[in-house]
Amino acid sequence: MKLQEVVKPKQRVVAIYPGRYAPMGAHHYAAYQNLVSKFGASNVYIATSGVTGPKSPFTFAEKKKIISAAGVPPKMIVKVKDPYKSIEITSKLPDNTAVVFAVGQKDGSRLVSGKYFEKYKSGGKMAGFREHGYIYIIPHVALKVNGKEMSGTSIRAALGDRSIKTPEKHKLFQGVFGHKKQAIYKLVVGRLTSLKEEKMELRRLLLMGGAYGHMAHPFDDSNLTFGDFKSMITNLLKGGVNVEGVTEKLDGQNLMVSWKNGQLVAARNKGQLKNFGENSLTTAGMKKMFAGRGELEKAFAGTMEDLESAITGLTEKQKGHIFDNGHKWMNLEIIYVPTQNVIPYGKDMIVFHGNLEYDKEGNPIGQDKESGSKLAGMIKQINQNAQNTFEIRGPVALSLPVSKEFKEDQQYFIKKLYALQKKYGLSNSDKVTRYHEMWWLNKMNAEAKKSKIKLDKKTKIALISRWVFGNKSKALNSKNFTNEKVLAWAKKMDKINFNKFAQQNVAPFEDLFLELGAKVLTNVDNLISASPEDSVRSIKKDLKTTINSLRQGGDINKIQQLKRHLSRLQKAGGFKRIVPSEGIVFNYKGKTYKLTGTFAPINQILGSLKYA
Repeated sequence: MKLQEVVKPKQRVVAIYPGRYAPMGAHHYAAYQNLVSKFGASNVYIATSGVTGPKSPFTFAEKKKIISAAGVPPKMIVKVKDPYKSIEITSKLPDNTAVVFAVGQKDGSRLVSGKYFEKYKSGGKMAGFREHGYIYIIPHVALKVNGKEMSGTSIRAALGDRSIKTPEKHKLFQGVFGHKKQAIYKLVVGRLTSLKEEKMELRRLLLMGGAYGHMAHPFDDSNLTFGDFKSMITNLLKGGVNVEGVTEKLDGQNLMVSWKNGQLVAARNKGQLKNFGENSLTTAGMKKMFAGRGELEKAFAGTMEDLESAITGLTEKQKGHIFDNGHKWMNLEIIYVPTQNVIPYGKDMIVFHGNLEYDKEGNPIGQDKESGSKLAGMIKQINQNAQNTFEIRGPVALSLPVSKEFKEDQQYFIKKLYALQKKYGLSNSDKVTRYHEMWWLNKMNAEAKKSKIKLDKKTKIALISRWVFGNKSKALNSKNFTNEKVLAWAKKMDKINFNKFAQQNVAPFEDLFLELGAKVLTNVDNLISASPEDSVRSIKKDLKTTINSLRQGGDINKIQQLKRHLSRLQKAGGFKRIVPSEGIVFNYKGKTYKLTGTFAPINQILGSLKYA
């Protein structure tokens, strides 16, 4: 019998090119082609995850469209959990298959420091992927557009910039991607424009009021449409349908804290957040800051002491998960009876809201709304939630009942909204800022006519941008406004009349949502106040005392302000709609808003005397 020669099959070498691909550009495709020439088209996979975030704005399905449009076969684009392991690919390969990961110099140096990865050498004997993986350093391919090398960050920023005109953006797109396919252009530019606007909105809303920032009313959000408003009204009256994470908004002292280098640190402003809390306050620093300030010292110093005691007992892994050594900061509310603002809660508490992640400059880049509940749960699990002064707890979750007169209330509020739309012929798909643009244009024309001023189109656009969108890049000077008479008029409007007109502009929306908030809040019965009825009586008593004092004081300006705020209170439902709460916080379409009801005018009235 003849012995048959056993021929071993040639070992297959598979190349995996991992990355975020946010998005894949012509430089990535050039690197891919380099791999194809080396390993063959049937052996080169693109591995990317489905994780989305500020630096990963595209879903896997969208990335697959973008990558395949560049020229990569769709079947070679694989969704993986961890691109540098790509188990989803390797698990389908025979054990003797050699796997090469193609990466840049930086990642290559990091990955070969372990035991699994070795540097790839062409023609050498290779182990199967279960024993070793191999690293191939991809030659750097510079992506230059208009003579300037672009990174992923600069690509996203440029293609998301509304100020770049369409022809220029088309040219830029072609330079980045190496083609001009319209479907991909619309997908990429649309998504990146939306991402940039959302990021700017997040920063604007979060930086308006100190370290954490000002929580936005719905009418503060320039991206919402009239249709969004109608949906929001309906859902809130219907018991929070399609409205997520409803919690009570608290009237306390706000503070941001993190855990850095083995100790609790706090931030009261943006400067203390920079460089991941480099200049933040320790417990000793907080005591020094508030030394000699009576009950405020007890409130802030006591908070730091109680929190440090509680968090010390957590594992390093738990601390790292919540705080990431100064990269993430927990937003919390200090409720301390002696330092009460407007709402008398009747007990001392530290209430976690959720954390924010900041970059090196102290700008918010992400948030975790669930982290407040997580941290409170961790602390309770080790029995550290009851401290010397404060009870430590998570967000105060609320359930919204369906309005008793749902249909009547829905019709009432939507009718008010429709009247505002009708004024300028606006549809449900129009953003509410369109109303503000039309209002300011009419006001601008009327005021210019009074002053016998003629405004050209360019001037109107610049002033609308300034007064509606807060864009002050074009300063009010002779360089930008060549007509001296127009410039003098614009300066006067900006300095003397702007605040008054801005109040008039937003008043219909403000009144509508204050009234809606008052209506919704009167139906809520699980507020945090220890004794709701006593709290309401206390608020009414303080109101009456303050109103009488202001009237007797004889200050004309304060009396005028009082009249305005009493009018707002009346529109929101008056004394009968007062509840022992600042309001509610809720999530709608991924964004966080507040609804305050009667609290806003009450706070203004009481503050007129308290902070005079």
